[in-house]
Amino acid sequence: MSLTCERCNRPGEPPSASRVAYMGAQKAHILEAICADCWKEWEGVEVKVINEYRLNFMDPEHREMLKKACADFLGLPPQ
Repeated sequence: MSLTCERCNRPGEPPSASRVAYMGAQKAHILEAICADCWKEWEGVEVKVINEYRLNFMDPEHREMLKKACADFLGLPPQ
């Protein structure tokens, strides 16, 4: 399935569903609107965000911070 990426406006393939760790509407939106190249770029930035803010995934606030950073980076609507 090909798509036009909302972030880079280029045609491409969606990322593999197994690589998108989000659930529900956010995951569906990423798979429908974000290309694999932009998702791969996010994965690199994601590591930097986790390290910079020393996020602990046991803390719900930290998980929300990462979701927001992802949405901001990819230009997704707020959830």
